[in-house]
Order: sequence, then structure tokens, then C-alpha cells
Amino acid sequence: MTVPSPLDDAELLFHAPMGDVGALYDRAAYRYDHFRDLWLRLAGARAEQGLLDDLRHALHPGATVLDAGCGTGALARQVLAIEPTAQLTLLDLSPRMLAKADDVPGDHIIGSVLDLPFPDNSFDIVLSGWVIETVPDPIAAVAEYLRVINPGGSVLYTFCSLPQGFFSRAGSAWLRGAVKRGFAGQFLPEESTPWHDCDRSHRLSTHGGLATQIALAKCCTVAPQPVPSGSVAAQ
Repeated sequence: MTVPSPLDDAELLFHAPMGDVGALYDRAAYRYDHFRDLWLRLAGARAEQGLLDDLRHALHPGATVLDAGCGTGALARQVLAIEPTAQLTLLDLSPRMLAKADDVPGDHIIGSVLDLPFPDNSFDIVLSGWVIETVPDPIAAVAEYLRVINPGGSVLYTFCSLPQGFFSRAGSAWLRGAVKRGFAGQFLPEESTPWHDCDRSHRLSTHGGLATQIALAKCCTVAPQPVPSGSVAAQ
């Protein structure tokens, strides 16, 4: 297997087509896992670990799980590693990304996180890793996640977030620029963050504010809100 070179990486990041997100990810599918691993090493690992920790607590035998914006199936495989009897549904806008998850058992559906093709109260858990920052209305996406979980269910998601401090923003400008150009994503500012502060939710901000993980329950509603004083920050 050929390892992508730095020049290949730069070509994908800085010359990817803009506008059609599904087409962009179709083009990136063959190398997406490489970039996903790179993002985790640079900034996202702690936030994703927080999601997996919450997943371990939420999973139970036979749990119904939607991986919303599943990409190549990395999180779906983690679900089965933790609970092999989980019943998975994988959804993604990109057919080529979804095809890379062919080895993962479950329903595979081409669709948008902004208009989930499921009735209310369909899943015990909705996972969404590094997805909502790629859609035009992140709050609407998370509202859809909450709609389709069962009472007592969990919504767990990670996203690229915009650091609030000047020095954190300045120091991360190159990385944010590459991700925005290459993967149609944005680093969500506080005013665009889907969040509900209650005793059933929590939020983890990591790597100087570049990566965020949130857990919500069925009772939550989403609207941009200030970071709560009790939220956890980690480097």
C-alpha cells in the first residue's frame, strides 16, 4: 500500500472541490482515514476518547446505534468492539465513504444528517464524529439527532471548534485553514455551537479549544449558549 506523501496531502487539502460536500468527500474517501488519523494526532484524540468513554457507559446488549455521518466506519467499528450485539445503522452523504464501511454489519444508508430518514424515537444512541462542522446548520443537525433517540437515549458528538483565546486562534490558524479548505468544514464559534446545559449533559473542550465533545440526553434542546462555568477543559 502506498503511503500518501506530504505533497499528495497538500494537493488534497488545498485543491479539493468546494460546494458539493458529498462530492468532496467522495473524492477524499480513498485517503480520508489517513487525514482522520492525522487530525486525531494533532488535535482531536482527547475529544474522541471522551466520546468513546461516554459510549462505553451508554451501550448495552442489543442497543440500537446510529452513526450519523459515519465516514469510513471508524466509530461504528468501535461500537462493535465494545458491544458486539449492538444493532448498527450507518448513514453518510458520500456513497464512496459509505462503501469504505462495507465490512461493518448493519444498515447502510446514503443520507443527510440535516434530514434523517427515521421516525422519532428510533435509536438508543446517536454518534456523530467530526460531522456537524461540515453542514450549513449544525444546530439543526443536532436537533435531528435528539429527535431520533429514544427516551433515556444518548447523543454523543465531536466537532472542530474555534478557540476563544487570541493566542490559541493565532497558533492554530494554519491547521484551521487546511481543514476548512480541504474538508468543507468550519471551526464552530461559540455562538454556533449546539449545546444544552443541564444535569444530563456535559461538554469537554480540548487542545486549547480546537476540539470539543458533547453528550446530550433526550430532554435536551439545542441552541447556542455560553460555555457553562462547570464545563471540563483538557489539553
